[in-house]
Amino acid sequence: MKAVKVLLAVAAGLAALAVFGRFFLSQLGTAPPRQELAGVVAAAPPGFEIESHGELEPAAAASALAALAAARPGRPVGVRFQRFSDTIYWLADPIADRIEERRAGAAGTRTATVWSGGIGARLAWARRRGDFAVPGMPPPERRNLYH
Repeated sequence: MKAVKVLLAVAAGLAALAVFGRFFLSQLGTAPPRQELAGVVAAAPPGFEIESHGELEPAAAASALAALAAARPGRPVGVRFQRFSDTIYWLADPIADRIEERRAGAAGTRTATVWSGGIGARLAWARRRGDFAVPGMPPPERRNLYH
């Protein structure tokens, strides 16, 4: 009788070990990593007309944004492009007089940078230099979208 109890205890221990092992291996998984986290999606806000591009240099992306803004005066527009392995949205909102960058990094980091005021001057500057930080104008506000 004692041998049966020992045998049942060993069997229960092996079964628990098998269940734990299966759970552990399922957590390692072979599925590709998720591209988005549930709470932070890399996308333009509603109401923006977005033009998608592939890999672009910043000056080329700024030129595309300036051309789109000129073609749609007074309307919120943006360009979506790739830079290395990041997905970037550059958004021009003439009503709010601001340009926003939403960046989705390859590692999952989501950031937003906002340049307020002087949208026309910032677009002209960026077409030549690839960024919106015009000397003498307010610096950008940067934030991590997870916080």
